[in-house]
Amino acid sequence: MELFRAYMRDREASFLLAPVKVTAKKRVPEAKLTSFSLPEMKEGTTTEVPRWVAEVLEEENLVERTEENVEGELYKALQREKLQGPTQLSPIRGDFYLKLKRYLMVLRRKEGQDQHYQKVLATATSLMTMRLVKMVTLAGYTSQPEPHQLLSPEELALFRQIKSMISLWRETVTGGE
Repeated sequence: MELFRAYMRDREASFLLAPVKVTAKKRVPEAKLTSFSLPEMKEGTTTEVPRWVAEVLEEENLVERTEENVEGELYKALQREKLQGPTQLSPIRGDFYLKLKRYLMVLRRKEGQDQHYQKVLATATSLMTMRLVKMVTLAGYTSQPEPHQLLSPEELALFRQIKSMISLWRETVTGGE
């Protein structure tokens, strides 16, 4: 379990260091840190900055991120999952859960526990539950190939753990080696 947490921390750290495009809503002053320098940005200027910098600037209402709509992607993913059979997974982007986590954090900070946040959280929980049920079912099959191309890296790590636990359980119950 601790190994999985460390893996997730590493993925999130890499995600926060990845560049994203931002557009200045107003003048952004130059900023120099030991690990990063941000040049002055005039209103309307678009540039790439690490995601963590974009989040800070966005929270201060200085920039707008020009990346896809996480909420829209969530609802599309849920609809795709509903259309699949009980053991069929739809593909999901590798950074989907990382973006979703950050988006939920922003909503929670901005809106607290309001209805919109609750609705997005319920939708995310529904999607995760649907995918978990399918992953457990697929992990229980002995001859089913690993659906690695359909899973996010987090899901793949979880799938492998589930498959391993099911295999151990089977061996224990049947007395097999």
